[in-house]
Amino acid sequence: MLILKKIYPILALVLLFPPLPSFGSSALWRVVNNLCVFNYQRLGTAFPCERIYLEDGRAKGYAIVRDPETRYHYLLVPTLKLKGVESPELLSPSLPDYFSLAWQNRDVLDSVNGKPLPRNAFALTINSQRGRTQGQLHIHIACLKPHIRLSIDRQLPHIGNDWTALPENLVGQHYVGKRIRQDNLEGVYPFVQIGRQLAKSSVEMKNFGVAVVPVTFEDKQQGFVLLADEAGRVKNNTGHTENMLDFTCKGFVN
Repeated sequence: MLILKKIYPILALVLLFPPLPSFGSSALWRVVNNLCVFNYQRLGTAFPCERIYLEDGRAKGYAIVRDPETRYHYLLVPTLKLKGVESPELLSPSLPDYFSLAWQNRDVLDSVNGKPLPRNAFALTINSQRGRTQGQLHIHIACLKPHIRLSIDRQLPHIGNDWTALPENLVGQHYVGKRIRQDNLEGVYPFVQIGRQLAKSSVEMKNFGVAVVPVTFEDKQQGFVLLADEAGRVKNNTGHTENMLDFTCKGFVN
């Protein structure tokens, strides 16, 4: 009976909410806020999210949500209401480093695969305001398309410690990139770096799509390349960095 008492409220909540497409751009926020946070606070379960972290309060919390339409695709979603890359709060290090948290939670893809994926399989991305469909900030956790993996590795010698234009486009879009010479993302704060070093004003942050890709440098040190795609800067640029991702992890799974 105790189990039923816990299950019934969850079922009731699910039945109360119509299918996600009917929510439009608020769908993701409603799932996290109305279902995952509610269930965790009252029932101790993150359902329908995969994981939820609220130990430091909602302002610094986040959820890990699985995309129901694809297999190797998760989203990190703050439990604080943030519209997206343009949210001015992201330019302050007082907020959690969401990219670092997304990297720490990449093992959700390992769980789907049944064993660890190679480090170079992963990528983290966030779309620009123009390139997204949801009105709540979310970072994509998925695999890179194999040809994008090869392209970044090939261009790595041309990417420096400061922002550098990539010689070749990625999925038809022009990127700038820089090296991150550490094997984790703690303290990197990609939003802060782009806001202070690339965007001419906080308003222009809405134009940037951001990607973080793990690499191994020439000296065998593991690190990352931080990539930015500014919508409208050159022809075909939309800031839609998600198109670098492969939700089947082809080439990285057995």
